[in-house]
Amino acid sequence: MAQKNSSGIVDSYLVAYNAASFVGWAYVLVQTTLYLIENGANLDGLFDRVGETLIYVQTGAALEIIHSLVGLVRSSPMTVVMQVYSRLLLVWGTLYMFDCPEVRASSALVLMIFAWSITECVRYSHYALSLLGIELYPLVYLRYTLFYVLYPAGVTGELLEMWAALPHAAAIRPAFKGFLLLNMINYPPVLYKLYTHMIRQRRKILGGESSKPKAKGGAEGAEAAVSKKKKL
Repeated sequence: MAQKNSSGIVDSYLVAYNAASFVGWAYVLVQTTLYLIENGANLDGLFDRVGETLIYVQTGAALEIIHSLVGLVRSSPMTVVMQVYSRLLLVWGTLYMFDCPEVRASSALVLMIFAWSITECVRYSHYALSLLGIELYPLVYLRYTLFYVLYPAGVTGELLEMWAALPHAAAIRPAFKGFLLLNMINYPPVLYKLYTHMIRQRRKILGGESSKPKAKGGAEGAEAAVSKKKKL
């Protein structure tokens, strides 16, 4: 009985976490879209509109590292770290650090925001519903299909953001610039690992283009739901 109660508490917490994360990313997505409709190509005020929320919502994803380490989910801690670390570097090491138009008012920022927010709205809504025993095939299909476009798009935006930050990082300390460059060089192997991981998971969950999910809550590494211990 105690184990069942504990499992219920964990599931309730994970539902709340995923639901709150979905709301945060949905807010960023909607506000970014509204800003572009209202202002067109003028991006000077975009960061003021969504920057603070973007930073804090993304920082909240650091909890996923803890979730995997303490066993709340079956995610691989190493995979979670790879996914969360680069984004934390972007929001705190570039967006927060450098108040300049090259970083905060760029098309790269727009690309990055859309790639991140669409990915996370689908991901978190899928996980929250899976924990509640609700499986929507269109949502599952999007979860394991959109990454084909959104992963490369997000990485492109991230690399362009870091590239724009390099001169400003060098002005603070040359070692800071070197640190950013080192992280940029590390992107291709990390992207390859995560991208091929998602392809394998897509085959496992969808079983091909026309097949439906094989099991409720199935998913991958750092971002999946599983039958008994559902993923984030």
